[in-house]
Amino acid sequence: MITRYLFAGLMLIAGMGPLAWAEAVPAPKDIDARYYIELPAGGAEAFFQYTPNRIPLISHHRGGPAPSYPENAIETMDNALRYGFGLMEVDVAQLADGALVLMHDDTLDRTTTGTGAIKEKTSAELAELKLVDNAGQTTEYRIPSLEAALRWAKGKTILTLDIKRGTDFKKVAEVVRIAGAEDYAVIISYTLEQAKAFHQIAPELMLTVSVYDEEDIAELLASGINPRKIIAWTGTSLKAPEFYSALHIQGWRVITGTFSLDDRLAKKGDAGEYLAIYSSGVDVIATDRFWAVQAQIRNPNLFYFVRRAAQ
Repeated sequence: MITRYLFAGLMLIAGMGPLAWAEAVPAPKDIDARYYIELPAGGAEAFFQYTPNRIPLISHHRGGPAPSYPENAIETMDNALRYGFGLMEVDVAQLADGALVLMHDDTLDRTTTGTGAIKEKTSAELAELKLVDNAGQTTEYRIPSLEAALRWAKGKTILTLDIKRGTDFKKVAEVVRIAGAEDYAVIISYTLEQAKAFHQIAPELMLTVSVYDEEDIAELLASGINPRKIIAWTGTSLKAPEFYSALHIQGWRVITGTFSLDDRLAKKGDAGEYLAIYSSGVDVIATDRFWAVQAQIRNPNLFYFVRRAAQ
């Protein structure tokens, strides 16, 4: 059942570890509500195109882990959407049998009930394991396949895929296409050469590309990458507002990580500085404190698209 409506800004037609929750995470106001991003077919380009009336967004680091909700789990992402809409940054690893799953670490030891190198395991072996949250508590949740996560995300959120070393990008692109999730997947690149290689293999997919100065802008514009497929990642330190404006002139939205700031503000119990980051020109904050940032950016003058959980 739809209880409220999607606001116009969303329905456009045209490493550092997560917190270990030293602070309390508030319960969502309505446990049955979910805040969804739903795009029309082929709508990803328009959604990520910068406009002056931009809507602030969150990127949930590793899918938005919280107490009892482990990182890189579908159930965890579903829980995060109880607090507000946003993107989901998740990690993609490849198993010994070629299957693709969501997993950040090279080994299973920290985040699952298993042990050993992820690249040496098979899908059958992983099916026996349970995920562990960041406080070390075992949950009932399982390691999801990339395809399952993408199929779940459609009509709900956009996955930004951090592809781990040794993972075949051609396989990643193939799974995105099989899932029919081209509008709900963004590929994270770390170098311009990597971005160019990814774009050549899957030119239909959006890319985050690292851009730290004016020289990077010039090189990116000369790279041959379709500029409408670019989202600018500017690192984990703030830049001058003039630099963000230079990125906006190209039509690129800006993503900045606040992981160090998250730690500091968690200790202070304060979240007001997030608004200043948006005001400086950042469009998307990648954060470990999604609940705190959501509380700052929720605008009571906007209408949100909310669905009830399935009965």
